[in-house]
Amino acid sequence: MNDILRALGISAGILFLVVILIVIVSIAAVNRGAEQAEAAHTKDPVAESAVRVKETVPGTAAKAAKPVAAAADEISVPQILLLGVGLFVVTVVALLALSLIEHM
Repeated sequence: MNDILRALGISAGILFLVVILIVIVSIAAVNRGAEQAEAAHTKDPVAESAVRVKETVPGTAAKAAKPVAAAADEISVPQILLLGVGLFVVTVVALLALSLIEHM
C-alpha cells in the first residue's frame, strides 16, 4: 500500500506542475488577446482606410486593393486545450516509461 501512495504522490506532483503550466499559458493568452483588442480599438480609422493610388493611364480602371490577411499568430482556446491534453499524455507516458524501467 505504501508503494501505491508513493506513486500517486509522484504522479500528483507532476500533474500539479502541468496544471500550473496550463494556467500560466492561459493567462498569457488572455492578456495578449486583451492587448490586441485594445490596440484594435485605439487605431486611427482614417489612417487605416487610406489607400495609395498609382497614377494610371487615362481610360484604364483602377484595380481594387486586396485586403491583407491577418497574422496567424493568435492562439485560441481549443489550441490551449489541445496543448494541455498533449502535456497530460506526455506526462502519463513518461510515468509509464519510468515505471517500466524501474520494474526491469
